[in-house]
This record gives sequence, C-alpha cells and structure tokens, in this order.
Amino acid sequence: MATTYDRLTEITTIAAAAASVYANPADTVSYVTHIVLHNTNTTEEDVELWNVPDSAASVGTAADANRFWADTLAANETVFLEIPKIGLVLEDTNDSIQAVTDTASKVTIQIFGSQEA
Repeated sequence: MATTYDRLTEITTIAAAAASVYANPADTVSYVTHIVLHNTNTTEEDVELWNVPDSAASVGTAADANRFWADTLAANETVFLEIPKIGLVLEDTNDSIQAVTDTASKVTIQIFGSQEA
C-alpha cells in the first residue's frame, strides 16, 4: 500500500446543519491528523465536529456518541486541531468527518492527513 501525506480537503465552509466535510473514498484508509478552523464572522460561532461511521456504505448520521470536538470560536479566531499518533482512522467507504456551526458559510475548515490506497 502506498501512503501519501497531503491535504485531504480543499478549504470549504461549514453548514448550519450537520453535514459531511470529508467522506472516506472507496478502497482507501484515511488518517486525519490536522484540522484547521477559522471563524470569518464578526460574532462568535459554536462549532461541533463528529467522526461518523458509514451506514451500509453511505454517509452516516452525526450523533452525540461520535462527536469528538465542540467549542466556541471568537470572531476571526483560528483553531488548529492536532490529533495525536496516527490520527482519526477512517477505514470504510463513507466513514466521514462532519461539522456544524451556528451560521452557514462563516466558519472555514481544512483537513490534513494521509491516505493508504
């Protein structure tokens, strides 16, 4: 298996309803090691992140049982999350990282890590 270390997602914005910001591709194991969040709003934003298992090879549903981070970002604040060791391991097709914030399109997210294919 070849391993590549790279940006797993282009920079994008988070929705106001929980939604996938990264879904693991078929025949790939992804290791999420870094997440960068930035609040572009003039007011604070509550942000939540989930590591969601697939649901019969489809994207699953975010739930309290798979939430791994929740915090409030001040206006113009940037947060760098570093996941220790090998990171969050996404093995199945459509295992996903999901996110939500108070106001759609005001918080950006970038996800970095590695993949084995």
